[in-house]
Amino acid sequence: MNRNTRNGLLALGLAAVAAWYKMSPEQKSSVKNKVSDLGNKLKDNLNNLKNQVNQGNSTQSAS
Repeated sequence: MNRNTRNGLLALGLAAVAAWYKMSPEQKSSVKNKVSDLGNKLKDNLNNLKNQVNQGNSTQSAS
């Protein structure tokens, strides 16, 4: 990771922390729920993809 990328990510992280502390409890709850929903959707999609890959491998080996 080069210096510009590292500094950019650091600035982004600091801005996110500053924004988090300025949020009301309702806004924080909303953000937590959105992140949780996104994580659940990502996990479900990865599991579906894994199952599709496993099914593809089992049908190829049966042929």
